[in-house]
Amino acid sequence: MKKSSEKVSYQSGTVQLSGVLHRHEGKPPVATVILVHGIINNKDEDGNFVALAEGLSKKGYEVFRFDFRGHGESEGRSEDVTIAGELQDLRTSIEKADKLSGTKLPLIIVASSFGAVTSILYTASNAQRVAKLVLWNPVLDFRKTFLEAETPWGKTFFNADGYAELRAKGYITVPQTNFRFGRALIAEFDQIKPYRVLQDIKLPVLTVHGTEDTAVPYSVSKEYGTPNALSAFITHRCDHSFVGIEPIVIRETIDWITRRTGDKRLAVRSQGVAERILNEF
Repeated sequence: MKKSSEKVSYQSGTVQLSGVLHRHEGKPPVATVILVHGIINNKDEDGNFVALAEGLSKKGYEVFRFDFRGHGESEGRSEDVTIAGELQDLRTSIEKADKLSGTKLPLIIVASSFGAVTSILYTASNAQRVAKLVLWNPVLDFRKTFLEAETPWGKTFFNADGYAELRAKGYITVPQTNFRFGRALIAEFDQIKPYRVLQDIKLPVLTVHGTEDTAVPYSVSKEYGTPNALSAFITHRCDHSFVGIEPIVIRETIDWITRRTGDKRLAVRSQGVAERILNEF
């Protein structure tokens, strides 16, 4: 009898990554879901990815969550993290999930915060494999989130002191953490525009973003979070990470992922928030 979850280690380039596969319940598996965490976080996403993985596995999905290099139990230094490196980690993790599952199933990606960056890039170049994309509080604009931060969190380290540290040491340290944004990663911020790439994606996208987010600008998601007629947008009056309403967002995500083509429009009421109409497919 297969275990309900399996912890694994595997190589991505020169670093070893840590991941967990949650086995599906029932036969046959519906699809593979890859959970992509944010920066300065890990494959648990404060417990939200664990709960989401367990919920989806009960619905018949194989679910794989992993730590990017420089995060969690994976190898690597935070100052060496780059978008190119994380994209390699995502590709390698998808390949590992396929190998563990023993088959190449349709792919669904759920990305939190900074994890949206590589998820959007991967989806844009692998549209034939990806069936759906879910974005939680996504980082879509590096300038507004970091380089010229509009939110309180970004302003605490992308400021005069932070840029002085970058010139002197080659990185910017996030206050009250050991995480460092390296020079190479910051250089990528000027080159990559996730919100533009997202607009070219034609498959169904669900974006969920808190209107009171103090880390990632809600206004950017509001403008760019529904790239096509198959997409949906949900808002909640909450901060980053959906503190206090995590079960609601997890339930909404599972409901949207498991809904099939042809379903009617669905009215969703978030606790204390005005009724939202989600454009379903």
